[in-house]
Amino acid sequence: NIFSMKYLLFSLFLVPLTTTAQTKSDYEQAMAKFQRFYNAGQGDSINTMFKYDASFLWTNGKADSYVKKFGTLKSYKFIGIDRTDPNKVWVFKTVFSKAGTKTTSLTLNKNNQLENFRFMTESEGITELLRKDKSKK
Repeated sequence: NIFSMKYLLFSLFLVPLTTTAQTKSDYEQAMAKFQRFYNAGQGDSINTMFKYDASFLWTNGKADSYVKKFGTLKSYKFIGIDRTDPNKVWVFKTVFSKAGTKTTSLTLNKNNQLENFRFMTESEGITELLRKDKSKK
């Protein structure tokens, strides 16, 4: 019947879209990797996470100085996607041993490489996500 055929075609159209989309788990794995490299002061290893050369952002010396200034990254928690951001960044509430609670946002490409990465960031959209996260408790 024609309805079944349309449904099948529509479903086949969605398959490529769903297989390339990144999951919450992909983003949490990226944050875990970043946390491990950051806390060890391994800027060169953080660079390997990007789809482009980020050596101008992360060196071992810079990573080490950030750890001294902000402290170790103690924890992170996914709080949502900032849909007000043109890049639709995934936002994590991050807790540093010296700097306290901050937010980090990122996007991943289909190979789970960092495309956008904002170490400590703020926006109206992120403030709203933080407000919603507090109301869940």
